[in-house]
Amino acid sequence: MNSRNNGAQEQDFLLAVALNAMIPLANERTLQAAYYILRGRKANQTLQDVHLYSLYPYYRLFPQLSKENWDKIVSNLLQRKLIVEIEGAGGGRKPTFAVTATGLHFAREQFGMYQMHLWLAPFNQSSLTYNTELFWQRLHLLVQTISQMAAASMNFIPVVSDRRIQQWVKMQVGDSRVRSGWKNHLADELYALWAPFPAQVQRLMVAQLSGAAQTGKTLGQLAMQQGESKFYLHVLFRFGLVSSIQRLHQEKEQFPYLHALVQIHDPENGDPRLSESASRTYALIKRGYQKDKIAKLRGIKVSTVEDHLVEMALRCREWDCSDYLHANQAAEIVSASEKLGTSRLRMIKDHLGKDVSYLQIRLALAQRQGESAP
Repeated sequence: MNSRNNGAQEQDFLLAVALNAMIPLANERTLQAAYYILRGRKANQTLQDVHLYSLYPYYRLFPQLSKENWDKIVSNLLQRKLIVEIEGAGGGRKPTFAVTATGLHFAREQFGMYQMHLWLAPFNQSSLTYNTELFWQRLHLLVQTISQMAAASMNFIPVVSDRRIQQWVKMQVGDSRVRSGWKNHLADELYALWAPFPAQVQRLMVAQLSGAAQTGKTLGQLAMQQGESKFYLHVLFRFGLVSSIQRLHQEKEQFPYLHALVQIHDPENGDPRLSESASRTYALIKRGYQKDKIAKLRGIKVSTVEDHLVEMALRCREWDCSDYLHANQAAEIVSASEKLGTSRLRMIKDHLGKDVSYLQIRLALAQRQGESAP
């Protein structure tokens, strides 16, 4: 495939992914909302959008996507009349967009052509907590180290420079019995782990690994070699990572060695369902502190604590938020959201008036989505 065709293919793929991420946000959010989701922005509004619109597969899908590239995507979507802009209707409301019939057809067609239903299937609320980068770095350096040990050649440059990853691998191979176990079982467990995956994903994972007899290739190099979009290969790679982590969590008895790769959270680091900062807030909530006191104790803004409360409502079903939101208020807010056909905070607030706060609206919507999550 020549570079021109490859470039056009990559652009079409990006347009299709962006459009499928944007469809649930149409008439609700700005054109930038999907960009923040694809990049993996950690702002609470972005995370709440991911939950409210069930956009789990798209969160942090392309963490390296530049603003310049995003602007080109939006420009192409507009030029090809796949979307149209909608001006804000006054009252400080932000502009949004609509997806045209042509856009919906294009999104469905491309989604099917690239088998996106398969590659995005593993992603759900739980997958947001997976640290795929940490998992891959551990695995990559571990494979390289065991391979070099097997070849009796320990004079090598580590493929991962992060000292924490290097220290973790040293701990794995430091004990002679554990080291022997890794040597004897790593290849077999890795084969069993990846055996159910599509062959294309298997090849992609293996091709990136380095060892005594192989230097791993980058996704960019593999894209050039295969005449594929590097963004498409990144989606396949991400499928492989998340599917691997899920299997290691669900079938840990089958992978006694590889399971160590996903033992990332320890109780001292707080609740693994939450961001580190929200986890600290949750610990104080459990001790009976209110949001104003927590803000003072932690030296953070009250609005930041409120962001944490929303995160807790989304991810911690056992949390009782009645100190901030009564059941009848929650029902009223959810009813208004359904009646108006929107999750936009400003529209719901305008409809309900001063009797409810923005925090209560956010909590009610988050709680609703948390209850419906798998």
